[in-house]
Amino acid sequence: MAPADQTVLITGASGFVGSGVVLAVLKAGYKVRLTIRDPAQEAWLKKVFGHEDQVTFVVVPNFLKDGAFDEAVKDVDFVIHTASPIPTPELLQPWKENYIDPAVIPTQSLLSSATKEPKIKKVVITSSCISFIPFDRSQLGESRTASEATGNPAVGPLSEFSNTDFGFPFGAYHGSKIAGDLATWEFHASKKPHYSLISIHPDFVYGPIRVLKSVKDIDNHHTTSAILWREYNGVDGLLRFQDIDHSVHVDDVAEAHVKALSDEVKDGERFLLSAGEFRWDDLLKHAKEKYPELGFKLNEIPSWKDGWSANYFKLDASKAEKELGIKYKDIYQQFDDLVDHIKTLPKE
Repeated sequence: MAPADQTVLITGASGFVGSGVVLAVLKAGYKVRLTIRDPAQEAWLKKVFGHEDQVTFVVVPNFLKDGAFDEAVKDVDFVIHTASPIPTPELLQPWKENYIDPAVIPTQSLLSSATKEPKIKKVVITSSCISFIPFDRSQLGESRTASEATGNPAVGPLSEFSNTDFGFPFGAYHGSKIAGDLATWEFHASKKPHYSLISIHPDFVYGPIRVLKSVKDIDNHHTTSAILWREYNGVDGLLRFQDIDHSVHVDDVAEAHVKALSDEVKDGERFLLSAGEFRWDDLLKHAKEKYPELGFKLNEIPSWKDGWSANYFKLDASKAEKELGIKYKDIYQQFDDLVDHIKTLPKE
């Protein structure tokens, strides 16, 4: 069956990664049904995505409500679930209600709703590389390297882990990614759904934020790409705590989701995505040389991050290269595409 004859339900379409996924799925020729929480989002998203003959919307106001996706999944062929909570400075305790439940409950609910639609062939869940990373990095061994074979950290029963005191927002976010992935695969093991289940685990994602309405709008985004932009404008973020880091382009993440829909990708597969390591100072040099008019700068790593290097980890993302054919765009392409997109936006 041709993509044009098939419909993909996508959650999180108004988000950074979700919008990239939508555009890639549309480019591949599929029809899409997009969940939105507020009908007012529809007009802007129509402008962002175009392809009006391929796009429909369904309002799901409360992802935590039992059966929230029962109507949304009807008569679709595939499901891609990108929606997930992100850490913000003001979103604090209770960790379970603010982070864990919004990651776990909608995932379980969507997987359950999908079992009621026999037409669905495959569900693809967007997780994160940190769902494989233990809080104690020493558990990764001397290499500090994780791959799909690493699996989720041993955190005990999900019900008990959900009540952990994570300490601060990014810790709770880390916990939510582990919990969401555990919930996904616990459902797979216990319910044995008729559809195939795949999970995608991106590195820190950078590149164009296509749902931005203005340059000023980036100040209200807590996505990784918005944090990258702010870092190079002198605003310290939580992602940079040592000289070296690693990342992946949003378009490579989107491409992986599209390729995961193929019949060649079998039930139960998990894919880490990463373009590899880069140096923050090397990227600063690139930014200053290529865009002198934009005045990019990078603060010294603040002293309150002393000791955070113990949190560093590495990723082996070669499986997605080999099996999905992903050719990763490096950090310079990620940054350039972000800058080029922001240049097209009105200031306010």
